[in-house]
Amino acid sequence: MEILVQNLSKKFRQEFVIRQFNYTFQSRNSYAITGPNGSGKSTLLQLLAQFTLPNTGTVEMSGVDPDLVYSQITYAAPYVELIEEYTLAEHLEILSKNNYLPSSITLETLERFIDLQPGRYKLIKNYSSGMRQKIKLGFALLSERPVLLLDEPTTNFDEQAKNWFFERLEQQRNKLIIIASNESREINFCQEKISIQEFK
Repeated sequence: MEILVQNLSKKFRQEFVIRQFNYTFQSRNSYAITGPNGSGKSTLLQLLAQFTLPNTGTVEMSGVDPDLVYSQITYAAPYVELIEEYTLAEHLEILSKNNYLPSSITLETLERFIDLQPGRYKLIKNYSSGMRQKIKLGFALLSERPVLLLDEPTTNFDEQAKNWFFERLEQQRNKLIIIASNESREINFCQEKISIQEFK
């Protein structure tokens, strides 16, 4: 599995956020996209996921029909919201039906994986911001899709939650992992570093 990026550029109004980005991302490797806040890290991640379109250039996933790229990717970010009026069980049901999660994942499996305290009938809106982020990451890390894209994954996490995340992330080394981050621990987890500032 490879993601091939050629001459990728994106601008908002007349200002380029990313200019002439070329890179090949490979399976079983991890990449950190670094740069100051507002520098375009999240935009690049969304372009790689093909959630947004570039002004110029291409993003291709080798051996995958362009219409099915979405089925190969898991994506988690603080700004990607859960449905607040749903319970954890209802989210799990939706994600399983849409093949985002294996059907073998039960509510009990999920609760153990994310170290969730009892509260399966609790609505998402009643969880803390840190727990919501942990739930989103739990869904992403339990998915069997080969590409894992994470935007500032440990935002809102205390030290215990960060330790939980990195222990689980280490088990994902067989995937293609791309993390957009300024956090040193997230950056140091990755084998390759890409400074977004070099593509302005």
